[in-house]
Amino acid sequence: MRILAISNFPPFVLGGAENQVARLIETWMDLGHHVEVAGHRIPNGVIQLGRAEIRTHHLAVVDRAGRLGRATSYFSSLAFLLHRIKKTFDVIYCRGLGDGAISLSLLKAIGSVSLPLVACPINAKGAGDSNFVRTIPAWRLIRRLINTHCDAINIISPAILSDLIELGIAGPRITHIPNGIKICDPVRKSRAVSIRYLIWVGRITVQKGIDILLKSLANVMAAGREFKVEIIGDGPDRTVVLEQCQKLGLEEKVHFTGAVPREAIRDKLVQADAFILPSRYEGMSNAALEAMEAGLPVLLTRCGGIDSYITEKCGWICEPGDVDGLAAGLIKVLDTTGDKLLEMGHQARLLVERNFRIEKIGRQNIELFKQLVNSPPS
Repeated sequence: MRILAISNFPPFVLGGAENQVARLIETWMDLGHHVEVAGHRIPNGVIQLGRAEIRTHHLAVVDRAGRLGRATSYFSSLAFLLHRIKKTFDVIYCRGLGDGAISLSLLKAIGSVSLPLVACPINAKGAGDSNFVRTIPAWRLIRRLINTHCDAINIISPAILSDLIELGIAGPRITHIPNGIKICDPVRKSRAVSIRYLIWVGRITVQKGIDILLKSLANVMAAGREFKVEIIGDGPDRTVVLEQCQKLGLEEKVHFTGAVPREAIRDKLVQADAFILPSRYEGMSNAALEAMEAGLPVLLTRCGGIDSYITEKCGWICEPGDVDGLAAGLIKVLDTTGDKLLEMGHQARLLVERNFRIEKIGRQNIELFKQLVNSPPS
C-alpha cells in the first residue's frame, strides 16, 4: 500500500495529532507499506522515523493576504504537488478536517485527483474541526464537498461523531478507529508515596484547562490537603498560568518543568501517582493514553474521548470548566489509598493494552485503506 499522509509532523510540530501521525506512519512502514508526508509546517526532505526514512513535502502557505490568501496558497501548493506525485500513491490519509481535507475534496470535485480520501478529525467541541468548518463563509458548500468527495471519515472519539452529525456530515463512510500507542514493558511499583505526586503533560493552552486546575488546587490546599503537582510542557499561555500560580500561593506545591524530551516523558510518568487532564475539549488524548500505558490512574474531564472508556476501576471523571467538580475529584485522588491507586493504575494499563495498541490500530487503518482502494468508484 502506498500512502500519502497530509499532516504536519514531528519534530517540526509537536502536538498530539502530529505525534499520533508519526506513530501510525512508523507502524505502517514497519508493516511494509510506503508512506510520504506533506504539510505546510514541514520542509522538503527526508527524515529518519524509527528504522526507516520518510520523504516529506512542504506545502507553501502565504499568510500576508489573510485567511483567503492562506487558503488559496495552500490549495495551489497541494494541487501542484499532487499533479506531480499522485500516480505514485494508492490512498490519501488526511489528519484533521481542515484545509487539507477541504482542498482534497475540491480537487476530487474538479477531477484533478481520484485517489480515495480518508479524513480523521482531531478535536471535538470548542475549537474542534466541525467548528472550523462552520467559520468558513461558504461552509455549507464545504459540507457538500466533504459529503460527496471524502470517501471515509475515521472517528477517534464519540464526541467528534456527534459534532459531525450536528454539522450535517453524512455522506462519507464512517469508521471508528481510535488513537494508538506503543506498549512498553510494565513498571512495577511497590507503593504510592504519602504525599501524592500528580502530573500533567501537554501544550499549555486555554484548551487544556490549566487555569481551571490551578483554581481547583487552591481550593484543595485551602481544605488542608497535601500534594505535589508537576506541569510538563510549554505553550503560549505558560506566562499567564505561572502568574496565576503565584497569585494563588501554589509555588511550593506546583512545579512547572517546561518542555521535556519525548523519550524522557515516560520516566516522569512512572514516578507519579496519578495523571490529571482538565481540558475544556479534546479528541482522543495521547497524553492520557501515555499516562495509562505507564500505569497511572487518571482524573479526566468529560470531553467525549478517552473519558468514555474510563470506569471507577481506573479513574475519575468531572465536567469541563467545573472548578468545584475538579477539586472534588482531586480530593478523591488524594484520599485513595496507595494500594488502591496502584491497582487502578494496573487496570488503566490493561485497558490500553486491550484497546489502543498501536500495531492493532495501524492494521485497522490499513484494512480500511485496502477496502477503499478495492471498492468500485461511487
